Amino acid sequence: MQHIPIDPERDPLIHGGPAAEPVSEPAPGERPDFGLTGVERVTFAVEDLPEATRFLDDWGLSRGASEDSGSVLFRAADGSEVELVEADPSDPARRPVGDAGGLVRITWGVRNPSSLPAIEKELGRDRDAVIDSADVLHSFDDLGFRLAFRPMLRRTVEYDVTTYNAPGHPARIDARAVSYDRARPTEISHLAIAVDDAGKASRFYLDRLGFRVSDRYANRGMFLRCTTAGNHHNLFLLNGAEPGTRFNHLAFKVRDVHEVILGGQAFDAKGWQTFAGPGRHQVSSACFWYFRTPFGGSFEYAADEDMVTEEWEATDFAAEAHVFSQWTFGLDKGDGTLRGPISQSRAQ
Repeated sequence: MQHIPIDPERDPLIHGGPAAEPVSEPAPGERPDFGLTGVERVTFAVEDLPEATRFLDDWGLSRGASEDSGSVLFRAADGSEVELVEADPSDPARRPVGDAGGLVRITWGVRNPSSLPAIEKELGRDRDAVIDSADVLHSFDDLGFRLAFRPMLRRTVEYDVTTYNAPGHPARIDARAVSYDRARPTEISHLAIAVDDAGKASRFYLDRLGFRVSDRYANRGMFLRCTTAGNHHNLFLLNGAEPGTRFNHLAFKVRDVHEVILGGQAFDAKGWQTFAGPGRHQVSSACFWYFRTPFGGSFEYAADEDMVTEEWEATDFAAEAHVFSQWTFGLDKGDGTLRGPISQSRAQ
């Protein structure tokens, strides 16, 4: 496996293609800092609302009270949300980008409401950006997805952290190992979007919103985070194997690898189809299990993801079969074939 520290001055993906002018990430003093906290809500427009609702019920999210009678709202334990609306090609707010059903809007949290006017000013330089009466800023990105920014509603979830008995270092004494009858996602971890040019698409998030590069798949995808310290990535942009922009996957953190596997088994037993997993990623270190959704792309149970700070060094991972995962049940990597989400990408 090839590990090459990113050189922004020579990195064609950061630049948006080999012929692009050499532009690196913003310097620390030039990087905008709007106090973004992560994904607050993801909105999908779907063709079969009852089937999509059944999927999210089975996924382990809780029903929430929707602001719109035409939508169905679900919440993870920390308050991060998934909203479903019925797709309507005649209504821009219900028209997915790329497919007949799929992603419509991404809502980002801000730590302080006073950041909203600054974001409005920045985005308003070249696109509509409006703060509504509920203190939610509405705009859109360069890919055509609707964006919203709101004061964060997510909260820290208190629970008993899983302990393990390592040889010579026992931590679980006189207690049986944890078990789960199903997964109950704690929070949204990250969103992945397939695009024509991940480097070009990343520029909006790096230059305009202050995101940082955590890692990347060489010539295939960018792992971006919206905070200095926190999740390894909040947004993954990958060069799609098919032309166009579309939803790829949405990841949810669960408490541990046991919940990934036991929750995945329970979800599988309800008839939903595995896309990839269970396994453990090389990039981000997360344990995973992906399932196909009835509205395109996949959802991921994830646990034990890398948490990073400004000391983290971004790495260029060659897109090879063993890089998608350290290990994966039922996945033969011996023939060098790319599988999982990275199989839906292309080199550029």
